[in-house]
Amino acid sequence: MRRRQVLAAVAGTGTVTLAGCLEDECPPRADAEPLPAGWPMAGFDAANASIGADDEPSSAVNDDNGDGDSLEPDDIEHWHVELWEQADDGINGGTSAPVVDGERVYVSYGLPGGWNRESDGGVLLALEESTGELEWEYTLAERAGGAPVRVGDGVLVGSADGTLARLEAETGEPEWTTDLGDAVRTPAVADGWCYVQTDDGRVHAIDAATGERCWDARAGGLRERVGFGDEYEATGRPAISDDAVVVTTGVDDGSRSSGLVRALERDTGEERWTMDLEGRSTPRSPVIGDGVVYAVGDERLHAVNLADGTREWTFATGYTTSAPAVDDNTVYVAAKNVYAIDSESEQHRWRHVNLASESTSLQGPDRVPITTTPAVAGDLVAVGFGALERASGEHLWGEVGNHEESAYFSPGTRTFGPAMAGHAIANGALYASTREGRIAKVAP
Repeated sequence: MRRRQVLAAVAGTGTVTLAGCLEDECPPRADAEPLPAGWPMAGFDAANASIGADDEPSSAVNDDNGDGDSLEPDDIEHWHVELWEQADDGINGGTSAPVVDGERVYVSYGLPGGWNRESDGGVLLALEESTGELEWEYTLAERAGGAPVRVGDGVLVGSADGTLARLEAETGEPEWTTDLGDAVRTPAVADGWCYVQTDDGRVHAIDAATGERCWDARAGGLRERVGFGDEYEATGRPAISDDAVVVTTGVDDGSRSSGLVRALERDTGEERWTMDLEGRSTPRSPVIGDGVVYAVGDERLHAVNLADGTREWTFATGYTTSAPAVDDNTVYVAAKNVYAIDSESEQHRWRHVNLASESTSLQGPDRVPITTTPAVAGDLVAVGFGALERASGEHLWGEVGNHEESAYFSPGTRTFGPAMAGHAIANGALYASTREGRIAKVAP
């Protein structure tokens, strides 16, 4: 029998009042809580690299019929859950990237967007890792702000009402809540500190154990437009290095929309540099790798020097582009096709071509782009609901692009497409959530 608990923040839980800066600096904490094994946050680590451990699903090409054809997702699915059936009545909307430890899968449901936009509620669900059964549910005051983060024995999650909450990972009981003043997006945790953006253009550094603030810094200005002023919106999770916090912010001045990449000093929140991505597209979450910031905007991948903000190179995809995954010498990014790009030469090592047929009149004569952030572990790159060989881009199993006979990204059994923030790879499996309310555990 499954154990279901519907929880909400109630009077009596600790609420931290953010009135003034508590510390002049917030260096790494010697007593920082560890991150659990698995896939503890969207992007896997604080740098957003999306490069996991070597505990990946099988990288062998599946051939169950002996005819050379790889298995379809339904053939390799361990379980799936329709989140709208688990959440409180009336809660629906977008779905976050999953977060996984050795016992549970955590996913936020009710993000802005989704097929029913009338719902204004959100929820964090904890599912039993091996079966997908619901263990507990935490109801948010408003829509979910982004994916959760696992740290120590807790889970951090943000809400559109401006609340950042820490819950007990085992039970979902709230430990503390902090009011940050505006919609809270996906956090990142490094060395005991939680870094998170809010939709008023601020970046916050919060003690992940207590909820107390170290600093907050405005990264973009007021969201509300006044006259002909600019409108700002947080567009992803921060990326953290040893000495910097990098964020992306969408900007709309009333005539065009684009994005900013901003680097802040990690200890103090002071601005290091800002770069305009130009163009008209909203940026994805940034990634930091070996002193370089990788950010997506204007249908291009930009490599930017972390120290001074100078642009080192750009790679044009020509289509809406995912956030990248980055290892020691390769950048993986999905757009119309999937690319592995040499981080030094900026030339692609391989390209996996999306085999979709020509699209309907809604999309024009082009194929539908793949906008899911790649997740990389061991010998494979997971994109869509399948995997590519990491060294060559060869298709291994599952669905990476469209069905050849379909105008859309994925078949109806997958309920639209995978969440753009990417998947999780842990425990020898791939955990994939869709934008519209399904999560599945798949592995050959």
